[in-house]
Amino acid sequence: MKDLEKEVRTILRKQNWLVLSTSDNNNVPHSSVVVYQSDGYVIYCMTGKNTVKARNIRNNSKVSVTLPFRKNFLHKIVPAPPAELHFTAEAEIKPFEDEEARNIFSKYLKYQENIENQEENIWIKITPSGRIITYGVGIPLFKMRNPEKARNLVELKS
Repeated sequence: MKDLEKEVRTILRKQNWLVLSTSDNNNVPHSSVVVYQSDGYVIYCMTGKNTVKARNIRNNSKVSVTLPFRKNFLHKIVPAPPAELHFTAEAEIKPFEDEEARNIFSKYLKYQENIENQEENIWIKITPSGRIITYGVGIPLFKMRNPEKARNLVELKS
């Protein structure tokens, strides 16, 4: 069996979009698709200071993340659900000048430098909890049709 933790960290580094779910003070949920970058340990995405997700995170730093992805080209034509990572995380608002965020997001920063009103943007730092639920990770594509074989739980080490 492959090292699932290593594979999960690779998936986090290689993918570039996910669904971020937050909730407000009244526990009203809000989900949005965000572009992100990761070093495999933390995730950064950029947003405006006054977006719903930013306001929600300022009031409640607990978030949920779903990261769906296709395993390979064949996965686009084989009738199988997407592979996925699901986890809860701690989110933190960081200023646009944050050095760690800029380093991790560096391959996209050339596009971000041209953004007007940069002072209106912030980073969201997402630190996954110790457990990640996987679907279709570490198994062949055709076994993904069997949920019992496709699901797994990965404990992340620091």
